[in-house]
Amino acid sequence: MRKFILHIGVLAVMVLGISVPAFANWSVEEEIDLSQPLTLRRCVEIAQKRAADIKTARLNLIQEDMNVKDAMSSYLPRISADGRYQFSDDVDFGWEKENYNASISARYTIWDHGQREGTLAQAKSRRDAEYSRYDLTGQSLIYGVVRAYYDLLKAEKLIDVDEQLLEQSRENVRKVEAFVEAESAIEADIATARVQQATDELTVINDRNNVELARANLAVLMGMSPGALIKAADTPDYERYMQTGVIETEKIPVEDVISQAFANRSELAEMKANLAILEWACTLARLEMYPRITADCGYDLRLSDYLRERDALKDNKSWNVSARASYPIFDGGRSRRIVKRADIAMQKINESAAELRRGIALEVHQAYLNLERAGKSLEITKIQVEDARMSLDVMQTRYSLHMIILLELLDAQSRYARSRTNQIKAFYDYKAAEGTLEKSMGVLE
Repeated sequence: MRKFILHIGVLAVMVLGISVPAFANWSVEEEIDLSQPLTLRRCVEIAQKRAADIKTARLNLIQEDMNVKDAMSSYLPRISADGRYQFSDDVDFGWEKENYNASISARYTIWDHGQREGTLAQAKSRRDAEYSRYDLTGQSLIYGVVRAYYDLLKAEKLIDVDEQLLEQSRENVRKVEAFVEAESAIEADIATARVQQATDELTVINDRNNVELARANLAVLMGMSPGALIKAADTPDYERYMQTGVIETEKIPVEDVISQAFANRSELAEMKANLAILEWACTLARLEMYPRITADCGYDLRLSDYLRERDALKDNKSWNVSARASYPIFDGGRSRRIVKRADIAMQKINESAAELRRGIALEVHQAYLNLERAGKSLEITKIQVEDARMSLDVMQTRYSLHMIILLELLDAQSRYARSRTNQIKAFYDYKAAEGTLEKSMGVLE
């Protein structure tokens, strides 16, 4: 009997012993080197380690994994040790040998009509649902980092454009002042040029504020302080696009994109797991109406007799084994109501799943069309920049020859600056639209 209990205890430790989880080093945050620009991939990696949402999601995974282990423990016996101190009208209170006793007992469920299997399967389904929620949290985090990353790069590029425009405005002021001295322009032109310069200076100040806000937003999404001096490494696609005016795209039919979304979206996987949870809940409710068989065993050591008489230990111990069958006769209809509620919940979740699929199809279709529109904008803005640049070159030459007035030159400069701004925005909007489509497909990494 002693060997049986020892073997059961060892088995329990082997099955239920909690190993060091793979997530054990999540709380250890590495030092981030901010002296070098961070690539998009590096920003995502940092966010996956430091962001609060993803840390919470990982802790939820650990909890669900522990719940699965709890369900597995129902396959093992319950073992308990009992030490007793007693006194009565026959045994005086004190520290005599008669006051002590000890025993070990165990209980094991032999048959429960599959209730343990159902409980374990339900726990695994809950864990699957939590994994789906974790994946959705990760996708949302990556998408936020992608958008913030491109917003920062876009804000930095817009500063370059507006600083160039500001330098042109300062040059305009110098030219007008020289023309006034040469009596080929009037004083009002100086005022006009200076007003434009002041306007461009304010634009640059706003641009710098936007850069700092974009940098702070990216830092917070990465789980860092808003004041972290993050530098973003530009994507190679930008320089390639600025040189060639072409960006590489892969044309995929919208029907294939929607099919990939149905296969990869975490929300659908979570809903499938939730449906399995309800199905098992219904099964378990039905099984509650069936009998259960359990086994009990006990091992008793009479310490008082052994310590008093000093006989052989085997003469002062005993053990027993028994089997018990229990059958629920009446529970007020509780089990039937649980089954009915589970059936209703399954009908509701099936309706929600159909609605979710329609919503995902619409979301993917919108993202697909937005990406196509963003690609077309790249082509249009490239033409607009080339046209505005040629027009500006002509206007600058004409102004130097006093063939046009200052306002016409300023208009040409503003048109060129707007075309450059639109081109930069179009490029980074296209990159963000790519991320939006990948997120809608559930493949954003």
